[in-house]
Amino acid sequence: MRVRIIALLVILFGLTGGAYADQVVDGGIGPGALYRIVVPTDDPADPYDAPWNGNLLLYAHGFVSALEPVALPPDGDLLVSLFAPYGYAVAVSSFSENGWAVKDGAQRTQQLLGVFTSKFGAPSRIYIGGGSMGGLIAIKLAEEHPNWFDGMLLACPVSGGARAQADYQANVRAVFDLLYPGVLPGNAGKALAGVDPTTDIVGPATAAMLAYPPGVAVIAAVAQTPVPGSSSIELGQSILAALLGHASTAPDQSPQLRGKPYFDNHDVVYTGGLPSVVLASINAAIGRFDAVPSVLNYLEHYYEPTGGLEIPTLTLSLSRDPVAPGFHRTLYASLVAAAGGSDHLVQRTVDRYGHCDQLLPEEIATAFKDLVLWVEYGVKPAP
Repeated sequence: MRVRIIALLVILFGLTGGAYADQVVDGGIGPGALYRIVVPTDDPADPYDAPWNGNLLLYAHGFVSALEPVALPPDGDLLVSLFAPYGYAVAVSSFSENGWAVKDGAQRTQQLLGVFTSKFGAPSRIYIGGGSMGGLIAIKLAEEHPNWFDGMLLACPVSGGARAQADYQANVRAVFDLLYPGVLPGNAGKALAGVDPTTDIVGPATAAMLAYPPGVAVIAAVAQTPVPGSSSIELGQSILAALLGHASTAPDQSPQLRGKPYFDNHDVVYTGGLPSVVLASINAAIGRFDAVPSVLNYLEHYYEPTGGLEIPTLTLSLSRDPVAPGFHRTLYASLVAAAGGSDHLVQRTVDRYGHCDQLLPEEIATAFKDLVLWVEYGVKPAP
């Protein structure tokens, strides 16, 4: 079997990447969104160069702060460098807006597929990919249009859904405020606009945790705040990541709902690996908040996965991801199992701390090759 797989890899991807010539098309879609399409073209001077094999990788990028300008995602260049030499076309776009842009991201990614088809014809196979928030966008598109795609590759995806991610970040903020009162501006129910991440969040939170380290262990032990980490340093970094996520995401849920409270812990009973007296004191003293129903409805639509998975899907995550923690893998696997699609899902985890930027290029390339083998030859990857 190993010999056959190696032979298939040689056929599919060649023995070496070599130099290559690309056809690059840049343009705009939607109100202010940018796109780039790269289609490999044959270079007669390079015997190892691969022309377009008819297949497309359609990619949705992850969360970008609303304070940043709209621009093409830099990870698109990485995907081009990894897969264009082997004949795969790559299409990436910015979205029309930054922030929690699942709705807009799904619309622009769908538009991008239409642009590609109008310019180059229908691909033989379409692989959809996404990183972080973009993984949730890819899931949304694959669940709503399963016949459009042949396989899906998700890197460190927020696959448990928008509500789970928002609740996690807000719960970390609520427990942090209980243990370190008055340190941060705003509260768990409503983050303030115009907060400076360094001076208003990172600096004060770091100083508070250094002054009272036991609070870090308490947050990590609460079931509703499962910050990942194998050391106190990693746990502290994960708490900071959640606090930053809350501060940057909450005001940006959408232009229509900006600033409205989405966190609802009115009836939450906080549990975990702490003495009962400590849990009782947390439940008695923690801040309680009510969400606006329209915002919860928005999070459900953009997006809560149904688990309806009909195409081969490979997820690649880090074991201690401070941005998209491991509960996302568990939630998504449960949703897929409940919908009867577990045969279509393989989850692969790298034992490392960090988010998407800590995945190695060779790990991404191997995952995509394994997905291609699964889709085109029925060789299901190991998890």
